[in-house]
Amino acid sequence: MDTRKMQVLPLGEEATLGDTRFYPGARLLITCSLCGWAKSYNVERVIDRLRQLKTGGPPTRLGQVARRVAWPCPGCGRVKWRAQFAYPPGFSAADHRRLTNRYRN
Repeated sequence: MDTRKMQVLPLGEEATLGDTRFYPGARLLITCSLCGWAKSYNVERVIDRLRQLKTGGPPTRLGQVARRVAWPCPGCGRVKWRAQFAYPPGFSAADHRRLTNRYRN
């Protein structure tokens, strides 16, 4: 997936992983603050992994998720991450309506 074309949602680090229910189809985008290298993850899988480790769940803030990433950036080799929600490339308003209706019903 091309992370450069992802549409980033304007939410701060105070947003929680559980807020993804308001943004169906959004993915967790982990970005290096220094060089811009990025990778996206499925939010539900991140929540499940935090529960397995007994270190968080849906109320975990995005800033805390970014601080938990301990591996160095493949681009620059340093460790300074930020976490955001982003829609994948090609995600349209029709996709948003479809997923909203699926989760609601």
